Amino acid sequence: MKILFLSALFLGTALSIYGLDIRINTTPSIPLGIYRLSRENTDITKGNIVLFCLNHKYKKIAKARKYLSAGKCSYRLSPIGKHVVASYPDKVKISSDGIHVNGHLIKSTRPLAHDKDGRKLIHAEIHKQLEQNEFIVASSKTDSFDSRYYGIVKRKDIQGKLKEVLII
Repeated sequence: MKILFLSALFLGTALSIYGLDIRINTTPSIPLGIYRLSRENTDITKGNIVLFCLNHKYKKIAKARKYLSAGKCSYRLSPIGKHVVASYPDKVKISSDGIHVNGHLIKSTRPLAHDKDGRKLIHAEIHKQLEQNEFIVASSKTDSFDSRYYGIVKRKDIQGKLKEVLII
């Protein structure tokens, strides 16, 4: 009887979380905690935290190297949550120095040559003004898997903005 009750409680909680678009972040790319995914068609600007599916050549590498857990994006990868650091009409340069936005280097964005397992990493090379619906995402973690490697995130790949519910 106790197992049945706990199973029903767990299932009810899981369905509530799914229906409310609640996301629990356990990675250090954004603050640890509970977020609500807002799918409203609102403007995405610098400073927003977005949830998106990786839709670049790097998705194959992310899958093979297990950079991302299993999820509902292509290649059965989980979506990624990151801060937007550049959007239209920002001028962006991504190079071996890191991510530059409007001529200013963003701290701790120098791409690494190798991942923690010693495998070679290839970083993005971009020098352009962002167009509407193009975004650069990053984290202050020096080893973050972000735009320094996969470049521009397109609006069509963004599921929505993450709104903080409870930050740990």
